[in-house]
Amino acid sequence: AKNGVGIFVREPLAKKVLDIKRINSRLMWIKLRIEKQTMIIFSAFAPQTGESEKMKNNFWTALSDTISTITKSETILIGGHLNGHVG
Repeated sequence: AKNGVGIFVREPLAKKVLDIKRINSRLMWIKLRIEKQTMIIFSAFAPQTGESEKMKNNFWTALSDTISTITKSETILIGGHLNGHVG
């Protein structure tokens, strides 16, 4: 049990969950229907410094590949710990 992600959903929103997908131990999403909006919420935990480049590339590829399957009419929110550097 080295890695793992989850998403907590408050009781009123739990009834609006349409689908749940666990991609791997570092990435999952839930799909919600709120009024007229379909929303995909990701929980992501990117590999930390010191992990192999292969592991890091696999994570970013899985995230990118998954996002590319989502239709443009759905809103995407990504939360978690992405362990990235900007700049």
